[in-house]
Amino acid sequence: MFYQIDNFNKRISNADFSFDSNTSLNKSERAFLNYILKHFLKTDDLKVQVPTQDLLDFLKLEIKETKLFLERLSKKTLPYSFYDSQDEIIGSFNLINSYLISEEKVYINLPKEIKCSKAIKILYSFSYKPTYKFYCFFIKNFILKQNFKVKLEDFKLILNSDTKYERFFDFEKNVLKPLMKDLELSYKIKYEKIKIGSNLNNKVVAIDFLFESDALDVTEDIKLKSILFMIKSDIQDVAEVYSILKDGIQNHGYEIAYKTCFKVKQLYKKSQLSFDEVLKASFKKLDFKDVEPNIFIKKVFSSPKELKKCFIYELEKIKPGVILDTSFFSEKFLQDLFLLNDDKTLYFKNSDFSIFINWQNNKESIIKIYLL
Repeated sequence: MFYQIDNFNKRISNADFSFDSNTSLNKSERAFLNYILKHFLKTDDLKVQVPTQDLLDFLKLEIKETKLFLERLSKKTLPYSFYDSQDEIIGSFNLINSYLISEEKVYINLPKEIKCSKAIKILYSFSYKPTYKFYCFFIKNFILKQNFKVKLEDFKLILNSDTKYERFFDFEKNVLKPLMKDLELSYKIKYEKIKIGSNLNNKVVAIDFLFESDALDVTEDIKLKSILFMIKSDIQDVAEVYSILKDGIQNHGYEIAYKTCFKVKQLYKKSQLSFDEVLKASFKKLDFKDVEPNIFIKKVFSSPKELKKCFIYELEKIKPGVILDTSFFSEKFLQDLFLLNDDKTLYFKNSDFSIFINWQNNKESIIKIYLL
């Protein structure tokens, strides 16, 4: 699986990387992936929970039909290839790993790849069928935000529309503009028509796709680059970290963003998480800093067991019926909670609540619970 390729995001600029764009998704499947992505983005949890009736209403299906729909989609994969001087790799991942339907909720397990790269999240956001083929074919350009040119005849072949629209006017209206509308939700990108000669009515022979800069102003950009220079050896996904830092500087200021990155750089190797994951959690914690928690406990606990007992008791007071299993929490959070180490910090968020726990042996530990 490509999230396991060592230094994937650092190596991709010198690699031949592509997705197989032949995975066919119908309109309902594309809408469903978009729907599930929105739920995932709220919690950052690969186990997405949706009220059963909400999903049935969205799909306009009965339970048995929904089961068949999910069964069919769970068998669809996205193959890829990665070639550079170090490796020749081929692989694939499922668009959804598994599902579970109960009377109250439907649970959808998403692949780890969706957390690995912003480019995969974007793939789930498209509503227009040709966008998938186009995006998969030029995935490396989108990851690196490199401008590229496509001959019109090649463009039509990639999208399997070589004979459908003879006039460029019709192709632009029915294919190119809907495709661009999809892409513009995630990228600042535009296209320019390349013609033979300078006459306005000359034939269009190719299209230039140009990424527009979403850079900060000069001063902020210099500050951001100074942080990136400090952490460049730790980063997995440069685009994702750039986005986190950009928002961090704008929301909290350069000094706090710098100190947060410095602290994460010093401490993340003590955890089982990557630098990117710890950084993301740290900025989320900053976002909650000025919000009053529904539960705030700061005390010395005799043991991790006592802290867990207190945490469950307090959570049940404000959220009755919650139990410590995977119907409410991610497997990683549960594992970390039951294997608490000294100075261990846990963070979890779903659509109902956000939790921050810091365990300190023989010192004051902290439990914060926010209802969302």
